[in-house]
Amino acid sequence: MTGNRKVLAYLATALLANLMAATPAHAGADWTEMFEVSGYVESDIRYIVENNRGATPGDGYKFELNRNDVNLRLGITPDERVRAVVDTRLRFYGFNEAAQLPELVSRDRIDPYSLHLDEAYLWVKGLIWDGIDLKFGRMIQNWGTADQFNPTDNLNARDLSDPLDYSAKVPNQMIELDIYPADWLTLSFVWVPVFKPSQLPASATLGFAVEYGKNGCFARAPTPPLRPEDVETLGEQFMLLDPCALNFVDPEVRTVNPPLKIGNSQAAAKAKFLVGDFDFSLSYYYGRFSFPVALDAVAFVDASASQPGEIDVKYIAEIMYPRMHVAGFDFSYSAEWLFDVGFVGEIAVIFPEKVTFGMRAYQGGTELPNLRFSNVNVRDEPFVKATAGFDYTFSSWLYANFMYVRGFFDEFADMYDVHNYVVGAVELKFLEDEMKIRIGTAFNADDISATLNPTVTWVVYPSVELIAGGLIFFGDIDPEDPYDYAKKDKFGMKAAGRSVAFLKGKVSW
Repeated sequence: MTGNRKVLAYLATALLANLMAATPAHAGADWTEMFEVSGYVESDIRYIVENNRGATPGDGYKFELNRNDVNLRLGITPDERVRAVVDTRLRFYGFNEAAQLPELVSRDRIDPYSLHLDEAYLWVKGLIWDGIDLKFGRMIQNWGTADQFNPTDNLNARDLSDPLDYSAKVPNQMIELDIYPADWLTLSFVWVPVFKPSQLPASATLGFAVEYGKNGCFARAPTPPLRPEDVETLGEQFMLLDPCALNFVDPEVRTVNPPLKIGNSQAAAKAKFLVGDFDFSLSYYYGRFSFPVALDAVAFVDASASQPGEIDVKYIAEIMYPRMHVAGFDFSYSAEWLFDVGFVGEIAVIFPEKVTFGMRAYQGGTELPNLRFSNVNVRDEPFVKATAGFDYTFSSWLYANFMYVRGFFDEFADMYDVHNYVVGAVELKFLEDEMKIRIGTAFNADDISATLNPTVTWVVYPSVELIAGGLIFFGDIDPEDPYDYAKKDKFGMKAAGRSVAFLKGKVSW
């Protein structure tokens, strides 16, 4: 289907759904009661407010985003025991991508867009008997009790394409079976046939990029997950060469995806208990870590055929998604005896697959034996990721939420290891909740880097919001030790993203 036909299909679906929902009662009340339509329209403009976190120095102070989203969520209930859900999103990116004259004839290049199907599933209630529900289709699962940082939640990969939205996930096809043997107990079983990885932010490629100085000469290559002494040996070889004579092409990073076999499916089970004001769950997950881990790399060094006196360096790396077993526990508790403070906690004990990173170098087609390295990148030993926090409403106009987080979304027990964070937010409301000021932060206690996310929300009318704010990164851009894979600031390194100011407008229905 061509791009224009896709858009027409989307608009036709949206129009048809709204017409059905708005059908007069005399046309059939039962028909209209089947449908529920909700959605939103959102515009999002962002401007980069620094010029030192891009691919090259001085690449800043420009628009980063000019996006418009149209979301439509349709719920259909043809029978009290059956429900179907479709959640779609049409996204226009707002930047011209026509780089050549022939592309100017294509509206798709001048005004690029994408169509997302976030959910499309069938929900059957009372399958076989009243205590069993079945969901089948494209879904997003949300396990755990903490706010966004849920180490026990692994069925859906993360969608980190938007640094302002940590809650987004990559939808996937799955089958969910829920059993309700008692009012206080829910048993859930989920099978995901095909693995899908997390979607990374655009800045992630900078983590593998070669850096150049202001003079255009080679400055630094990405640090591989080797022992520091091996990385130093590797660096010494390049120090013998003139950096301005090195034609160091950005690395080619290939993903090693698991074969489409049933043995690579994901499976999970959870038992959720309700005991008064105390809710807790025990869970198990088998599958893969959804963020890539470095597997191996090969460097090819040859005299340049086109530029006499220069040296071409081609670097090919492979990344993979290691298997893991996860045993989880989470809870939430509302302490009425302690001013109604809400407590949440999660702990995940992860049993990972061992990953050994290897690196080789070739010159003129011959391997250089002194530049052959190997190192265990992921140990096959259990490790812990956890979240513990509280939230409290001090008054009708003041709310706070703070958490200790061990292990960010993309952290595994590799050479970078798992770090410790303090994540929090304070929200103030004014003018009968029409004006909201929220200040959020994430602080890495290991490398002393952080993010700051202040926002101001004005509820212009019910369902209409204008939001202004920023996302600022703090930390060292350059690694503390260029020979140590772990010595880089989480929020300081360029791969974390750009500091931006933003303005949003949103209407929901």
